[in-house]
Amino acid sequence: MNKTISINNYILAAIIICIIGFSLPGLGALSSDAVKLLALFIASLLMWIFVAIDWPSLLTILALGLVPAIGFGEAFSSAFGNSTVAFLIFTFALVYPLSKTNFVKRCTVFFITNPLAAKGPWFFVIGLLAAVTFMGLFISPSVLFVAFMPFLEDIFKTLDLKKGSPSAKMLMTCSAICINLSSGMTAIGHVWPTLAIGYYNSATGYNIGQFEYMAFGIPAGLLIIALVLAVYRFILYPADLKSLDLKKAEALKKRIPQIEKSEKIILAVLALTVFLWVMPSLLSGAWPAFYELLNGYTSAFPPLLGCLILFCINIDNKSLLDFKEVCTKGIMWGSVLMTAAATALGAALTSSEIGISAFLSTYLGPLAQNLSPLLMIMFFMAWALIETNFSSNIVTTTVVSSVALSILTALPQGSINIGAVLAMIGFAAAVCNMTPAGQSTVNTVAIGSGYTDTKTMFFIGLITAIIAFIVLVFLAYPLASALMPY
Repeated sequence: MNKTISINNYILAAIIICIIGFSLPGLGALSSDAVKLLALFIASLLMWIFVAIDWPSLLTILALGLVPAIGFGEAFSSAFGNSTVAFLIFTFALVYPLSKTNFVKRCTVFFITNPLAAKGPWFFVIGLLAAVTFMGLFISPSVLFVAFMPFLEDIFKTLDLKKGSPSAKMLMTCSAICINLSSGMTAIGHVWPTLAIGYYNSATGYNIGQFEYMAFGIPAGLLIIALVLAVYRFILYPADLKSLDLKKAEALKKRIPQIEKSEKIILAVLALTVFLWVMPSLLSGAWPAFYELLNGYTSAFPPLLGCLILFCINIDNKSLLDFKEVCTKGIMWGSVLMTAAATALGAALTSSEIGISAFLSTYLGPLAQNLSPLLMIMFFMAWALIETNFSSNIVTTTVVSSVALSILTALPQGSINIGAVLAMIGFAAAVCNMTPAGQSTVNTVAIGSGYTDTKTMFFIGLITAIIAFIVLVFLAYPLASALMPY
C-alpha cells in the first residue's frame, strides 16, 4: 500500500474514533466526558504511533478543548502552562551549544587513554562505555550518537577493528545500549523521564526532583550496564579482543584541539544548572525554607537561568547561544508538542471530575486488590520494556504511565508507591535496543554502520531488557520508594 494512503487511513480512523466517542451520551457508569476522553486517548495513540508525534499533538489539544468538562482554557493551561514543557524547551536549548564543541571527542579520549584504561582490553571497553554513558546523562541520545559516531569509527580504524568483527560488534552494540540507557538515568534533557515525572505531578500534586530521580536511575543504569558487560565477559567473550593494541589509542590525543574559552564557559554554566537541580533536595532537611524557595521555582528555572547566561555572554562578537539558531536547530519541537499534549491528556484522564479513575476503582479495584504490589510492578515494567522496543519511547511512556496512574491512584493510598512506579516507567522507556523502531536514530545508525547487525542488536537488546526487568523490579523499586514522596 502507498505510504501516503496508509497514513491518510490512520488519520481518517482517528477522526472517526473521535466523532463516535464525542457523539455518544455515555456508556454505563462512564460519563459522556469520560467516553470522549477515552476515544481521544485511543485516537491520539493511533496518530502518535502510525502518523507523527508533532502536528497530531495539536489535534489532541484541540479535541481536549472540545470536551465540556475541560474547555480550551484548561486544555491550553495544562498543555503549555506547565513547567514540564518549559523545562524541556530550556534544557534542549542549554545543551545545544555543547554539541557544537569538541567536548564529545575530548571526553571520550580522556576515558579511553587514561592509565586505568591502558591496563587491558576490558579496562578500555569499560572506559569507552563510561564515556558515552557519562555524556548521555545530559545530552539527548540522538544528538550524542550522531556526534559520537564519526569519532567512534575513527577509534575503530585506529585500533584496526574491522566491520563485523566480534569486538567491533560488541563495542558498537554496547555504545548504542549505553547511550539509550543513559537517557533514562536522568531527566536532564530527556523526554521520557520528564514525561513520566510530569504525569505524576499532574495526577497527584507531588513532585519528583532531579536528585530523587537520579539517585535511583543512575545506580540502576550502571548495574544494568555492568551485568550486560558481565554477559560478554563470561559468556559471549569476543575472541579478537585480546589482540587490541591499546598503545595506538594514544594517537587520538593529537587529533583533539585545545579546549576553547567558549567550551569552558558552556561546561561551567551546565554544571551550575545541574547543581541548582540537585542542591534543593540536599538542603531539604538542613535548610527547609531555602529548599521550599528553590523548589517552588520548578525544575525549569535552572536551565532558563543557564540559557540567559549564555545569551548574554559574547565571544568574538557572537553570543554563545544564538536565539534564532537554537530555535531552528536545537529544540526538538515535535517532542515538546507531544509532551504538551500528552501532559494535558494525562491530567484529564486522571481528573476526579471526569470520573475515569472512579470507574476503574469500582470495576478494577477488587481485581487489583487481589494482586500483590510485586505483581503490579512486574506487569507495568514488562509492558513498558516490551512496548518501548517496538514503538516510540514517548508513546510507551504516555500509554503505560496513563494506564498505571488510572489504576494505581484508584488503589488504597500507601498500597504501592506511585511515584516510584512512574519514575521506573520513564526509565524503562530507555531500554530500547531490540529493533530500529525502539530508538530510530541510535539503533538505525548503529546497524547501518556495518560494525553491528540487526540480529546482534536484537539479541543483546533482549538480554538487556531481561536484566533491566530484574533490576527494576527487585532493586530499583525499593530504592525509588525510599526516595519518592508517595
